Amino acid sequence: MPLTTQLTTTTALVVSLVAAPLYAQDSNSDTSSAQTEVTKTEDRETSKTSKESAATNDTSSAEAESGLLVVRVGDEDISRSDVSGAISALPPQLRQQPPELLVPMAVNQLIAKELIYKAALADKLNEDSEVVALVEEARSANEKDAMIQVWLQRELGDRVTDESVEAKYEEIKANSDQEIPPLESVRAQIEQQLRQEAFSDVEKDLRKDVEIVYYGPDGKPQTASSN
Repeated sequence: MPLTTQLTTTTALVVSLVAAPLYAQDSNSDTSSAQTEVTKTEDRETSKTSKESAATNDTSSAEAESGLLVVRVGDEDISRSDVSGAISALPPQLRQQPPELLVPMAVNQLIAKELIYKAALADKLNEDSEVVALVEEARSANEKDAMIQVWLQRELGDRVTDESVEAKYEEIKANSDQEIPPLESVRAQIEQQLRQEAFSDVEKDLRKDVEIVYYGPDGKPQTASSN
């Protein structure tokens, strides 16, 4: 889907590893062997404690990084962990794309979902019989996803009709110097093109009244947009 929102953030979640400090052994020649062994034991315990502390710090750092905001859509926050989850849910062939493509793609999808969800709530789709049926039939489906699915299907369905497909086909024929195959043989491609165009228009409309704030790598707000 042709989403054109620009993203200013890091392209991956990076956690720095904290190296455990090295402890020098006592080099005094008067130190007894017993004292040396005690010192070595203390060093090993201290090193172990340092490594455990480093691991704890790494975990805390990772949690802090994953919790940093990427974008706020109205009053809903999208964090780096949300983006990572969205990337993990993409088909394998898409996940092979470089991070500079994957991250904006995931962020745009998450923004679009929040915008559609807000529109679905405004239309009270949480009370819609089709949404209720979807949630009941698919055990893994949640209400939010069902609302997004139903709202988008209806919105695009109203815009991608037999009439619009035929009109697009005639437009293509009129503007092409080459022979165009019969409508039925290219109907699927035309429908897909119309869905893409319709989605782009829908997204632009949904953005108009919603403030979207982007956050930089430091987790601080950078830009805001309401259209």
